[in-house]
Amino acid sequence: MIRMEPGSFRRPRRRPSRWVILVAVAAFLLLMALSGLATAWTDYLWFSSVGATSVWVTTLVSRILLALIGFAVAALVVWINLEVVSRCKVDPLVGGGPDDEVIRRFRQWIGARRIRAHLAGATLLGLLLGVAIASWWRDVLVWLNEVPFGKADPIFGVDVSFYVFHLPVYRNIVGWAIQLVVASALVSLAYHYLSGGIQRLPNRFPLVSRGVKSHLSVLLAALALLKAVAYRLDAYELLYSTRGAIFGASYTDVTAHRPALTLLMAISILGAGLLLWNMRQAGWLLPAVAGGLWLIVSVVVGGVIPAAIERFRVQPNQFNLERPYIEHHIEYTLDAYGLGEGQVETRDFAASPDLTSEDIAGNQATISNVKLWDPGVLVPAYSQLQAIRPYYQISNVDTDRYVIDGELTQVMIAARELDSEDLPAEGWVNEKLVYTHGFGEVISRANDVNPTTGEPDFLVRDVPPESIVAELQTLQPRIYFGEAAESGSYVIARTNQPEVDFPSGEDDTVVRNTYEGEGGVQLSNFAVRFAMALRFGDLNTLISPELTPESRVLMVRNVVDRLARVAPFMQADNDPYLALIDGRLVWIVDLYATTDRYPYSAPVIDERLGITSDLSRDFNYIRNSVKAVVDAEDGTMTLYVLEPTDPLTQAYRDVFPDVFTDASEMSEELRGHLRYPEDMFRVQSEMYATYHQRDPQDFFQDEDKWDIPGDPASSDRELLRGDAFDQTGRVRKDLRQSLPYYMLMRLPDEEELSYLIFQSFNPASRNNMTAFLVAKSGPADYGEIIDYRLPRGVLTNGLEQVSARIDQDPVISQQFTLLGQQGSEIIRGNMLVVPVEESLLFIQPIYLRAEGVLLPEFKRVVVVFGDQTTPIMSESLDAALAEIFGSARAVVDPDEDTVSEDAVTAPSDGSDEVQATVLRIDRLLTEADAALRSGDLGEYQAKVDEAARLTDRLVGLLEG
Repeated sequence: MIRMEPGSFRRPRRRPSRWVILVAVAAFLLLMALSGLATAWTDYLWFSSVGATSVWVTTLVSRILLALIGFAVAALVVWINLEVVSRCKVDPLVGGGPDDEVIRRFRQWIGARRIRAHLAGATLLGLLLGVAIASWWRDVLVWLNEVPFGKADPIFGVDVSFYVFHLPVYRNIVGWAIQLVVASALVSLAYHYLSGGIQRLPNRFPLVSRGVKSHLSVLLAALALLKAVAYRLDAYELLYSTRGAIFGASYTDVTAHRPALTLLMAISILGAGLLLWNMRQAGWLLPAVAGGLWLIVSVVVGGVIPAAIERFRVQPNQFNLERPYIEHHIEYTLDAYGLGEGQVETRDFAASPDLTSEDIAGNQATISNVKLWDPGVLVPAYSQLQAIRPYYQISNVDTDRYVIDGELTQVMIAARELDSEDLPAEGWVNEKLVYTHGFGEVISRANDVNPTTGEPDFLVRDVPPESIVAELQTLQPRIYFGEAAESGSYVIARTNQPEVDFPSGEDDTVVRNTYEGEGGVQLSNFAVRFAMALRFGDLNTLISPELTPESRVLMVRNVVDRLARVAPFMQADNDPYLALIDGRLVWIVDLYATTDRYPYSAPVIDERLGITSDLSRDFNYIRNSVKAVVDAEDGTMTLYVLEPTDPLTQAYRDVFPDVFTDASEMSEELRGHLRYPEDMFRVQSEMYATYHQRDPQDFFQDEDKWDIPGDPASSDRELLRGDAFDQTGRVRKDLRQSLPYYMLMRLPDEEELSYLIFQSFNPASRNNMTAFLVAKSGPADYGEIIDYRLPRGVLTNGLEQVSARIDQDPVISQQFTLLGQQGSEIIRGNMLVVPVEESLLFIQPIYLRAEGVLLPEFKRVVVVFGDQTTPIMSESLDAALAEIFGSARAVVDPDEDTVSEDAVTAPSDGSDEVQATVLRIDRLLTEADAALRSGDLGEYQAKVDEAARLTDRLVGLLEG
């Protein structure tokens, strides 16, 4: 008897049923399809909620149509070629070939499956090649709605619109057609081989049937003709050449490369003809000759000859030969960046050393609006003083101006946005229903400091926002949409769960609120809730009892992301800024129309753009043609067209007519808060540093090239594309370039205040100042750009030189040492160049941050005037100016037009100032003794007089 061990006999494991696997796969595919449909439908609902349904429809329909057209053309071409292969007469197998058995089996297999196989192959290649065309939708839409630039290129005489709108589409079509022909040829070649039309034989050339030869000849002829078209388009591409002394067509491009391309185009057409003629001839001699000729011409005419012309003709006489092309390059580059003829006014600026106290008094409005608060310092200061709760954040501080007490005043403004990463409690209800919005704004004067604490002196503060001036009352402070909102984040408002609005009272109670805005997508029925749940992968959206048919999903809450959806052709500025308009908080965002296809225009130098900037890295044309306004509560977007004559913007407007609004519909209050955009000005000033040299010879020799000066500040600022980093990953602040800044001031020879953005320049590789560029932002003069030129024969200190003078001053150095005791960090803010009359003041605020404390305090301000006066550091700007110019500045009565002679602002009387004054007197007397010993009586008397003046001031400080 055979005895079985227990457990030795087991049932065989049942494999999963094929149906189970099929059901699982089908369920997965269904879920993916439903998720895709849910995303598409909720996208439509979102576009509908913001009044931009036409954008969704136009974008989707154009993509689908292009994909269908591409698929149909590609599939048809491939199918025709497969049918041609199957109908080609095939010679009997000679025998003895290594692939005879494979050919026999393929013939047997394809016989009954030919139609299905052809359709499958055509469909597959049609999908692979055709669907890619959908990505052309932007280029195709603007091409169909092209608007002439009214300016022709200097080489071919073609309107610039051809290069911007037409050429990209033509290049795409030709490139795609070449890919299609090559793919068809490769598939046909393989099919011919498997069908026996091409037979490999031992020790012999392959045997090619006549039909195969004819078919491949036609495909190669088509490829040659397409290459001829590509050569023609390459001729236009010469206007983007980088081979010569400038960007664009150079002497060698026009005299050598252009004829070479014409010759290559002719050879390609000739080659196509020879290939078609060869269909009736034996062998491949004629096509081989054409191919060899094409190769020789490509190397010799397209490479060797242009190189020889460049080396032996151009280089010995480069400027004279390149002069007209340099002129084209300068003209078209300046036009492309909005700096062309009539767009920049040039004025002389004396940089006089003769500024007086009367001049200071006469420019009180300028002095009173000097920005003593660096935005990089204000972010941590605002955050420490005014974030109020951990779930609020202040991520950015901007500059603007408001009428306060009847005077236009420069202010700093920030939004108190929600910080979803630091909520007091986690969970879906808290994250999506309770903590939904930020609350209010923080505003302070740009030049005011709390004299007791060294902190900003707030005009608007706390929650709910409290304003000390009537002009800054906030009626709607809630911020559901902002610049700090994460991409993809969403909240649900108007639910059964009241939202946290703001903390109130000493008992730390919370005021709650229900959303009253009309923003977002309403969860009006089960289908919408189901679609939203699929979109976000969140079951709670479907099953939560807190949601009602009145609830609204607020998604795409980042203002830049919102605008990118409704204006997909445009690029946004890196710095949306908050404004209080008619009691409501809104975001103002500058939108740009850009292209990299403007002929002869140099590519952008983008080193001073932020690393998060929406602007691409390779454009060579830019217009700030649209100002977008986004309501912080309901997300309503209004896109005002500020430059309706820009052809790119006109084309975009024709594509999406419902998106844009005429600037004439903008309110006067809103116009008063438009700023010339900083990203635009950074780009323009960078390009202008080189292209202000309009004379071709100056440009060629870099005779008057400028540089952007270095940044003397040690405060934090945004990361830039051109920043250098040390081994620890920190920014090399010593290598940073200065950035432009906004000022409210009266320009020389002008009567009214201007709100403007300012950038100074140095001569190339020098540290002295040679010019400064301003762009105005006022309602009446918006967009005016003025180039102020300093005298060439007079050396005027630049930012780095002034910073060095401050570092070398023994009195200031000693005060820095005293301030930096016990581990405190001295932070030097932005150094401001402030034109007053025909003179320049250099002003740098100094802040102090105690060890272990995040809150920086304003401590001092350094003022430098001229080359002969000593840098002055004081506790206030008034005191520093009074010390330099001999008296305190006068105060203007707002009800009078004249300056009161006896009205003065008293300087600070702090003990540190007394000590600093004593040190200055001692130094002046030492310098006077040295001058006397050297026999310089004039210098001796000047030092003694200055010491006497400071002694009188010291007495006043001690008695006061």
